[in-house]
This record gives sequence, C-alpha cells and structure tokens, in this order.
Amino acid sequence: MNGTCHYAIEHWAPVGYSVRFECGWRRVSRRRLVREVPSGRRGNAARAAQLAGGKVTMKYVFVFCALALVAAGTLTKLTEPDARSPVPVVYWATDPNPARIEQIRLFHEWLVKNGYTTPEGKPAIELRLDTVNFDSSKLIVQGVSGVAADIWDRGVPDLENYSLLADITEDARRLGFDTSHTYPALADLLSVDGKQYGFPCNVYVVNFWGNADTFAKYKMKPPPRSWDIETFERIGKEFVGKANPPGKRRTVFFTSAANATLLRVLARSEGLDQFNETLTKCTLDDERFARSLAMGYKWTYEDHILPSAADESSFATQAGYGGTHLSLFQQGNYGMIAIGRYMLIRLRDFASPPRLFLSHLPYVEFENTFVGTRAAGIYAGSSRKKESAWFLAFLASKEYNDNIVADADSLPPDPAATTTEAFRHPPEHPNEWGTHEAAARAAQTIAIVESRSPFIEPSSVGRIVNVRIQEVMTGRATPAQAAKDTAERINEEIQRTLAESPSLRARYEELAALQEKIDQYRREGKKVPLDWIKNPFYRRYYVHKGWAQEN
Repeated sequence: MNGTCHYAIEHWAPVGYSVRFECGWRRVSRRRLVREVPSGRRGNAARAAQLAGGKVTMKYVFVFCALALVAAGTLTKLTEPDARSPVPVVYWATDPNPARIEQIRLFHEWLVKNGYTTPEGKPAIELRLDTVNFDSSKLIVQGVSGVAADIWDRGVPDLENYSLLADITEDARRLGFDTSHTYPALADLLSVDGKQYGFPCNVYVVNFWGNADTFAKYKMKPPPRSWDIETFERIGKEFVGKANPPGKRRTVFFTSAANATLLRVLARSEGLDQFNETLTKCTLDDERFARSLAMGYKWTYEDHILPSAADESSFATQAGYGGTHLSLFQQGNYGMIAIGRYMLIRLRDFASPPRLFLSHLPYVEFENTFVGTRAAGIYAGSSRKKESAWFLAFLASKEYNDNIVADADSLPPDPAATTTEAFRHPPEHPNEWGTHEAAARAAQTIAIVESRSPFIEPSSVGRIVNVRIQEVMTGRATPAQAAKDTAERINEEIQRTLAESPSLRARYEELAALQEKIDQYRREGKKVPLDWIKNPFYRRYYVHKGWAQEN
C-alpha cells in the first residue's frame, strides 16, 4: 500500500500513547491518533487509495481494520480456556508480582465464605491474571477494541478521562468499598466529579526510612520524626562529617540524591503546588520552587549531604557497592532513603536487615508528603461488571487487608487494618517496630496526592520537571531560570492540548473563569468556597491557613 493514508480515531487516545498497525500511527492531539504510511512509502492520495488493484476509500480501510481487531479479539476469547470453564472467568490486568497468586487464592476462599458460589458450593467465578497486558498502551488499545481484561490496576483519573472505566459508585456503596473505607486523602485518585471509579489495592506514602544501625555506628541518634529544613541540614552535615574521613572520597551520604519528590515537597511546604487552584496553569515560575531547586543544589554540591550523579555512578561501577538504593541503604552508604513501605518486601530478603526508623520529609512551614495508590477499576466494556465488583469488595475485606499487612506491600487499603498488633509489631521483624504506625499516621495526617491537570498528561509534567532539575544539578541553568522554563514548557503543553482538542476548551474556560474569581477573593481577603478549589493540595492548604469557606 503506497501513498499518504490519513484518518483519525477520536476521543480515546491519551497524550503520549501510540498504537502501531501495518502503516503506523502518530499522535496529533490529546485524544487523536493519525495513521500514516512510513515516509519512504508515501505518494499521492490517489495511489494511497489503491488496494488490491482497485480504489478503496479510507473509510473502508478503517472499517477493515476495525473488523480485523474485533475478529482477532473474538478469536482470542473463543480459544481461551475460559470458553470451556464451568464458571465465568474474570481477568485481572496487574503487575507480575508473585503475591498475586496468594491473593487470588484468598479471593476464591472469600467468595465461598460470602456466599458467591455455584449450587455445588464452589466459587461462582474464577479470577485469572493478565500480566502481559498490564501496560497502559496495551490496555487502551484493547479497551477500544472491546477485548480488554475485566479489572485494571491503573490510574483512575487518566483512564476515566477516556471513558474506559465503569462508574462503580452504587456497587461500592452496596458492597462496602466506597471511599469511606479507605484514606480520605485518596479521594481524588478514586473519584471524578463525584463518581467513584476505583478502589485501592494498596497505598504508598513517601517517608524517609532510616538505617538505625548506620547512625549508631557513628554514635548518632536517629533523626526526629518531624523536622524543618534547618534541622535536616544540621543533622545531615553532622552525619556525613562523622561518616567520611577527611581527605578521602565520600562514600556515605545522609540520603539519596535530590529528586522531584523531595524538591516539590519543599515547595509545597511553602504553599506552592505545581498547578494553580483550578489546575488550569502551572505555577512553578515562582521563587519558592526556585528556592527548593537551590536547596537541592546546595545540599548536593556545597554541604555534600546528598550524592551527586557522579557519586551515584561510582556506586554502580565500583566493586563492593550494591548499585541500587536499597542495597546502598542496607550496607550503610545511605543513612536514609525516601520511599514507601513496600521497600520492606525486598529488605526482608537480606540476611541481616538493619534496625529501622521513620522520619518525615523536611518542611519550611507546612508539613506534607505524597500519597498514592495502585487502584483497581472495572473496564467499562466488561461483560463481567457485576462479578468484577465482587473483587473490589474483596479489596476492602479483612482477608485481603491482612494479606497486605503480612506482606508489607505498602499500606493496606483500609486504615482500620493499621491499628492491629500484627501491623504495628510483626513478630518476625522486630527491627521494623515503630515504623509501621508512623507510616500509617502520615497517610492520615500530612499526606496529599499529587495534583493532576486534565489538560496535560502527568508523564509530560514529570518529564519536564525532571529535565529542569537535572539542568540545575549539572550547572546548565540557574534555579530561577529552571523554575521559569518549567512553568513555560508545561503551560505550552496545556495550550497545545487545547488547540488540538477543542472539546476540552469549554471546560478549561469555565475553570479559568473560576480561577479569576478565586484570585479576586484572595486579593480582597475573602474566604474562598472550598468547592471552587479543584487542586487537592490547595484544598488542604487553604483550610490550614484559614483561607477556605468550608461547605
């Protein structure tokens, strides 16, 4: 097939994703993919329409491709073993974690215990893993084709934006897995416009997990649970001063390298998030973000409490060093690492895991950290929605939460499970005692989800921020210039999305008008109605400052 062949699939393809068939696809907008022949095979439009000796309009080529997809999906389904299964089979697209096998076994037991059975008393459905198609791009393609797994472990706001997840609000209330059964901070990651689309499989909160044995080696007590940046810097300097002999290359650092998580937490602690209150504009062109970038540089190249890129590279290449953050932490090269509770899964595999402590990330004025979740949602095109909802109910059950507690796979979905003795003092891991309840408390007090604008893909935001951080760390940009460039690039992407996706324009203009009202209220010293604020960080911060008119 020669020539240029262009046609679009509208309203489903997110920024940054591409699907490749025989001719390939290219992204031209937030929700639009265009199919095109590789440049070496392009000709004029007339020749592009020639297929098998005759002229065929692109409409028929599209129909042919669509039918081929449906036929392939149907054939796949018909040849799967579940076509001959005595009970319906529900597929769970998730990561290839060995723990999933035990979770499936527990789910089947839970079905029987709760009366979801066949007349013979067997589980009424069979849950199977689909780890091959866990990738977001595969799920989206299969979702559009109508052959995707029934349950997805992906980002709820992102997938719901493309109408690929089912509204589970009523099922959640009826079966006991509505958002009241998990951490309040997660509401923005589970619901959109008041409708629930997912429930947590687990919950992660970023804290400093510290090696108490390393601190004891240098005759130092573990740092406090909560600390401002001055205390963080003072203890950090003392630690690296005692750990590294004068005149020799530094091999021990207070914590791992400055990254976007730490630097954005610092900026948020001064009241600055990456987006404004209505998520319509990036606001990182601000001296508060510039200060956090400058602080990261200072801690790395002046105070030497954090490793530089060269330091990390030497760890990876020289004998005797583990090469990974957790190995470096275990053997004492890092006093602490900023991570979630899931790090315990691997740490427990070490022959002699260290005694642990937990400290929050440092702050200027407003203590905070990030919280997130691996949430399960139900595919909107699933023929097993009712049965899939049983699995989400299982995620809220004692059986599942006890499993997460025992495996240390982050925090359990239900905060009630963090009050048990098994969670706080796992008998086989006394070196961890004192950390678990601290992690759970952070999730319920200082943790706030990352803000996400509906007008730009989160991965694009992360990429832009990380590039600018590296420019500062390598001396290619000043903190002020990097902050300015970060905001400019993100806002350019937002405007590009709006230009290429007119359907988003009305919503954007509505929110932009609301932002003007918020700004006016702030200038006049009026309290802002809380339901005007769409950014989860500012909803919490406005209440903290007394700026919110609560509903």
